[in-house]
Amino acid sequence: MHQESLTPPSADRFRRSVLMVIITVSVLGTLSGWYIMGVRGLLSPVLHAVQAVTLVVLLALFLAAWLELLPQRFLELSCLVYAAAICVVCMALRMYLPRYGAAIDLEPLYLWIPMVYVFAFMLTNHKTGLVVSSGIFGLFLCVSLPYLVQHIDGPYANFTVQLHVVSAALIATLYFFSSYQQRLRLVQVKADQLAHLSNTDELTKLPNRRHMASVIDGELARVAAGRGGFALMLFDIDHFKAINDRFGHRAGDGALVGLAACATEVFRGVGALARWGGDEFMALVRDLGSADAERVADALCAQVAASSRPGGQSITISCGVTVAIRSDSIDSLLQRADAALYAAKRAGRDRAESLLETQAG
Repeated sequence: MHQESLTPPSADRFRRSVLMVIITVSVLGTLSGWYIMGVRGLLSPVLHAVQAVTLVVLLALFLAAWLELLPQRFLELSCLVYAAAICVVCMALRMYLPRYGAAIDLEPLYLWIPMVYVFAFMLTNHKTGLVVSSGIFGLFLCVSLPYLVQHIDGPYANFTVQLHVVSAALIATLYFFSSYQQRLRLVQVKADQLAHLSNTDELTKLPNRRHMASVIDGELARVAAGRGGFALMLFDIDHFKAINDRFGHRAGDGALVGLAACATEVFRGVGALARWGGDEFMALVRDLGSADAERVADALCAQVAASSRPGGQSITISCGVTVAIRSDSIDSLLQRADAALYAAKRAGRDRAESLLETQAG
């Protein structure tokens, strides 16, 4: 499953903006620290070089983010890796080259190192986060291990050992929670897929009877509350059994798919469309009176007759139209739509007929 790697464009732009703000703050912090340490005479040539390289890298990353020269994920991981590298360099300078790193205080630095592991899991999935975090942890361990072996009673030995113990526990905890979150995400994806399948017709990919019945119930509640109205259209293919008998069920399926595509174009953006069952389809169009509904149904019949041709033979449809009223139930509404459909068939097919509640009474 690759759903977790897909990021909406709007979310990606937001993350890019956040990254640019973080880099800007880091640049200002680097310049301030460089100036303060210089005023206090704490900068060695090596620390001057570290500050200069940091400034150049941060400005380059900001420019790449601003101009969108590199993928967002690559920029985020670059910032993460560089932050870890700076921590490693500072640790090495303070432990092994105190002449150049005497101004570096490791204890505040150690407090920030766990954040590197947190961001590693935030910016990646649980497996990649474990690999990145373990690699960074191994790097810190390799840098500090010779110092610990030779200076077990040194000023930073105890705090460094605690750092590694806490880091290992933190990585294990982050991996556990990240894995749990990933499993929950996959369960949600599966649940969404099952819900979609349970409400979708396999052949036409339209919503099925179950979903359409739910939509009608919701719209009837709006009508009963006086918040709108809708027209319901029930239509099917004329002489569909003859198509199957003459051309085969594959041609029949093709006719259904073609009708679904044609109806989708007609009702796109103005209502709901579903395969009701067999060769019957249903459309619900909101805020449409009987006269306008008949015109839409007539247009649908004409478009189907002109465009759908299974096996080289044209097909036509019959359509029944009705309009919901406040006293309607789903049964009464469907009964009128069904009666209107059969009225269209009795009138010669390839046409639409409407039946209002007053006419039914």
